[in-house]
Amino acid sequence: MLTCKNSTTRQAATPSIKESIPLDRHGTTVVPAPTSRAPRQPGPHRSGRGTTVAGIGAGLLLIFCCAEPALIAAGVRAGIGAWLSSPWVIAVAVLLAAAVVAVIVRRRTRGDACCPPGSAPTVPAGRDRLPELGCVRVAVERAVSRYPAARTVAVGPHGTHLPVSTRAELGVDHIACGEADSATVGAVRALLAGADASVLPGAAAPHNLLESPESRPRPFPNLRLEELAFPAYDLVPTADYTAEVISGGLPLPGPCGMVLAARGCTYGCTFCHLPFGTKMRNQPLDRVVCEIEAQQAAGLEFVFFLDYVFGINRVFYSELCARLEGRGVGWVGQTRAEVVLKSDVAAWARAGCQGMWLGAESPAIADTGVHKRVSEAQIEEAVLKLRDAGITPFAFVLLGLPQDQACVSGRLVDWAAKLPAWFGINQLYLRPGTALYDELAPRYNGGVLPATWREVQEVTRRYRAAYPIDLDQQQQRLIELPNYLGNAIAPVAG
Repeated sequence: MLTCKNSTTRQAATPSIKESIPLDRHGTTVVPAPTSRAPRQPGPHRSGRGTTVAGIGAGLLLIFCCAEPALIAAGVRAGIGAWLSSPWVIAVAVLLAAAVVAVIVRRRTRGDACCPPGSAPTVPAGRDRLPELGCVRVAVERAVSRYPAARTVAVGPHGTHLPVSTRAELGVDHIACGEADSATVGAVRALLAGADASVLPGAAAPHNLLESPESRPRPFPNLRLEELAFPAYDLVPTADYTAEVISGGLPLPGPCGMVLAARGCTYGCTFCHLPFGTKMRNQPLDRVVCEIEAQQAAGLEFVFFLDYVFGINRVFYSELCARLEGRGVGWVGQTRAEVVLKSDVAAWARAGCQGMWLGAESPAIADTGVHKRVSEAQIEEAVLKLRDAGITPFAFVLLGLPQDQACVSGRLVDWAAKLPAWFGINQLYLRPGTALYDELAPRYNGGVLPATWREVQEVTRRYRAAYPIDLDQQQQRLIELPNYLGNAIAPVAG
């Protein structure tokens, strides 16, 4: 049985350590660690773009590039501390991982994911926007200027998919491939063992030669989820970090935590980026409950379940909901229409569920060829089922899917207007790591896959420009609808 008190990490997190760690509103945290390496000389490669937290563990700077959900559910540096048997590093781990949770909750629900926002929020965490790397570049430069003797390691989806480009744009010493937490621990262990490859772990697997003759990096193996300590949420000013919470059936901005009970998704939507792969990996239920209790103890009364398909494993989620009953925590999650139709959503409501996002995308999604076979009728039925159970329904709307006749004809706007749910908007972004990207990107990049993030952005720009209608104009029509979520939630002040 897992105990909810992590006495080792709490005892190590002394006030003197906490006070020594500067944490700014952009989530950039730097912690000194001993090193014998000679000071580095800044080179011309020190440039680029990226996301969120920098920290030093065991004599190196760890740069998390668009960590996505990978940092949300576990204390990465606590894992490092456990591997290295260093209570000092464990203490640092707890604070930094908690900071990442808060930063991602605030940022992604605001729609800016990484850099300062330029518009009102349109969707919550974990959707299709690919953040710029500018914020990470700032974090790298700030960290290196303060600790020039430390080596820098970038982890996350950017480096995993385009390691050479990411390393050049950020100006880091190493890229560690794989899920961010596992790659972090693996990189520390590899470097302490003497590894010096620019892309870690160093081994490579060949691409399909029909796509590219170049090799691709092999990721670090995933750690078992129960090996990762969860963050010390009580060390974070949780009231400063907000997402949509539900009050009287209406979405409002408010303090919100985040939980990832299960990683992975077994569905095969070709446009969806899955940093945790297609195999489901559930956290132990005791651990999930303890993590929620820790966030409640830190003053949070509301959390967001970032699981990609809440309810997909009926036994697991039924037991989770049974354990959450009576705990006084409200929560929002995300799932699919057909899962809602097969689930006891009344049990979700009794467990504290107050809102649920559906991957609706488009009324014609089943006919677009992206392997998401959900009908318009199923979407509407799922929305009504949630509403009847007292759960506020939300819908993701995705503009620009290939061969989406509802989008091209404008029927998508009429459909969204009549949907009895709040909705958020994204335009399709061709993302590395998705089957749709592999299929379409070469068409807009001279017949080959992009080699840099600038080329990736240009591919999406060309795709949108070639789309049969003006997607920006259609998005503006959607924004003007009364059930658009941005009209319900005021932007959070910076």
